[in-house]
Formats: sequence, C-alpha cells, structure tokens
Amino acid sequence: AALDFRPYPTADGAGSVDGYVKTSVFRDVFAADLPRATTDLMAATQRPGDVHTLGEPSGAPAWKHIPTWYLVARHDNLIPAAAQRFMAQRAGARITEVNASHVAMISQPRVTADVIKHAAR
Repeated sequence: AALDFRPYPTADGAGSVDGYVKTSVFRDVFAADLPRATTDLMAATQRPGDVHTLGEPSGAPAWKHIPTWYLVARHDNLIPAAAQRFMAQRAGARITEVNASHVAMISQPRVTADVIKHAAR
C-alpha cells in the first residue's frame, strides 16, 4: 500500500484518520517527473488527506452549470489517466493532456497556465 494512516482525535471525540503517501514511494506515486531533492521535501512536508472526506457527499457539482476544463496527467500514479478522462468527459470538460505526474502544475507549469488562460477567456 502506498499510504500511511494515522489516527487523530477530534473535538467531538469520534476521531478520524489522516492518509499520507509513504515517503518510500512518494516520488514514484506522486511526482516521478520532478527532481529527487524536490520530492524529498514534498514528502516531508505533505499535508494529509482525511480519509473520511472520501465518503462524504460534495453537494451539487459546479460542472453541471459552468464551463469546465481539465488537465489530464498521463503519467499520474495516484489517479490513473483513464479515471481522469472519465471524470473530465462526464463533466463535459475541455480536455488537455500532458505527459506529467500527479503534480502537473509543478512539472508542467506552462501547459497548466495555458489551460487556465483558455478557461479565463
């Protein structure tokens, strides 16, 4: 498994669990197209994801009412490109694909900025 799970207390006493990408696989799973020094720092300073949020409803999807753009990262080992394409197509998004890891906004900033500029127009 690529995740470490760490329980933590909550104010209501129910507790929750944070998920972190394991340091040993962080670069391969999350950011394989960045230099090792960068991914070592990213792994050490990563913010966790509360695993309970994965099962909570998000409310009405904005993509049903506003134009949507999506940047598919073809080499993402966290969210497979096929899953990204499915989500983007379901949302009717204008899709751009890039040869990048999960953090395309860092490894491919120019492509990311171009997508944002097109969306802003």
